[in-house]
Amino acid sequence: MKLLFSFTLVMLGLFSNAQNKRFSYDYQFIPDSTNASDIKNEIMNLDVSESGSKFYSYTVYNSDSLMKIDIEKQMATTGLSNVKSNNRRGLVRYTVSKKYPKYQVFLQNRILRDQYNVLEERPIVWKITSEKLKIGEWTTQKAETEFAGRHWYAWFTTDIPIQDGPYKFHGLPGLIVKLEDKTQSHRFSLIGVKNISSIPQDIFGANEISINAKQYNKLLSDYENDPTKGLRQAQMGGAIMVTKDGQKSNIRNQEEQIKEKMKKDNNKIELKQ
Repeated sequence: MKLLFSFTLVMLGLFSNAQNKRFSYDYQFIPDSTNASDIKNEIMNLDVSESGSKFYSYTVYNSDSLMKIDIEKQMATTGLSNVKSNNRRGLVRYTVSKKYPKYQVFLQNRILRDQYNVLEERPIVWKITSEKLKIGEWTTQKAETEFAGRHWYAWFTTDIPIQDGPYKFHGLPGLIVKLEDKTQSHRFSLIGVKNISSIPQDIFGANEISINAKQYNKLLSDYENDPTKGLRQAQMGGAIMVTKDGQKSNIRNQEEQIKEKMKKDNNKIELKQ
């Protein structure tokens, strides 16, 4: 009880000067396990308030925000919008939300036209080691866990007594400063801390459909087996697919392109659902 009381006091002190904090991470990942030299980078934000946190791609959010402004300008001047899909930036289009104090974890992701909110029910069980490491200005301690088919190493600091971190990871005595899996296919490094006035609410979609992990995995599997289902439905509804050079798209060509892209995205952050 005394430990919980002390932690609460520290948390209140942490948020006394600013209601919300933003922790920015450099996310390095290898999408294709057959091409380890192709390392992608994305800036990810972990926005924290007293009630919870939201983890999302700053790259995608910033790109989508600029696109939204562009659309509004076009609609105001011409009544039409002409935004090319290749103007979108960023690769990480999911978000992860956590609700304090129980640290309920939710994945938000889009499959075809629908945005889903998926409750994470698998616990993260940490083994805290005695190994310590100075990372930048932070004194950190190492911990390990197995999650979703990968073995993970985390370095956390009690200097920031927030039991949170990148992606779905949480539950250590302090903020996770560095996180990587054993193969170093996925690596997160804390690169910035700042005060923010508020946390973005509607980031990559609204009207989320709440489902459980089993339902989500079935939808994801169906999509991976038939990725052009949405394109066929759009075509039946009268929509015409157009390529970057302005030519009408062939569904079969689209299917081949999507499947080829999916083959190169075989090293996901979760190997097991």
